[in-house]
This record gives sequence, structure tokens and C-alpha cells, in this order.
Amino acid sequence: MTQRRRPHLMVVFLPIGFVIIGVVVWLGIRGKHDPGAAQVHADFARVLAALEVYRAEHRSIPEEGDLSFLVPKYLPTLPQDPWGHPYAYASDGQRPFLQSYGQDGVRGGNGPNQDHTNHDGHGVLAPR
Repeated sequence: MTQRRRPHLMVVFLPIGFVIIGVVVWLGIRGKHDPGAAQVHADFARVLAALEVYRAEHRSIPEEGDLSFLVPKYLPTLPQDPWGHPYAYASDGQRPFLQSYGQDGVRGGNGPNQDHTNHDGHGVLAPR
């Protein structure tokens, strides 16, 4: 009787390792498709900080309109997204919603046309 050899663990796990590395690389490349995203979220942080100061002085923030109520006391100028569009703003009086519609300026899209909000995982002004 001949003895059967078991395949080495490396033969079994090596292809799985390549798949995992491929997925990680793909996700890393996919996440870098929008160079304007960093600027958008930096602007959101500045606007949210200004809104916090405004709210501390006025006990609430406006519910709709543009952000002109922040200029010049809370912000020196109104920021625009990296593609030259104004940020969309809405609020329930306590929680602001900021949005950029991406490079094309139209709701929805992928890559550089992707929409960004302050509620997509980046600094959110907490309700009071």
C-alpha cells in the first residue's frame, strides 16, 4: 500500500492569500478615485465648526437657505466645492446637512461625480 501525501498548507492557502491581496489593492485603488473628496470634507469641517459657534450664540441654526449667514462673522468667505459649486445646506434647526454634488454638480454619480455629505462618515455636528 502506498501512502498518500497531503498537500502542503502553502499550496492550499497561497491562492487564498493572492485573492485577499487582490481585494485589498482593488479597494485601495477604488477609494482613491475622487481627489476632491479630501477638500470637500475639510470644507465640511470648517463649516461645521462655524455652525457650532453660530449655534452657541443663537441656540439654533437656520433650517434652510445658503450659508451666507455665516459670512463674515463665522467664515471669511463662503466655501465652494473643488469644482466651483456652492455647498447645499439644510438643517432641522440643530443638525446640519451639508452636501456637494461632485464634479458634475448633479445629484448622484460615481468617481469624481460622487456626492459627498457630512453624514457619510466625516465630522457631524452633534444635536443639542
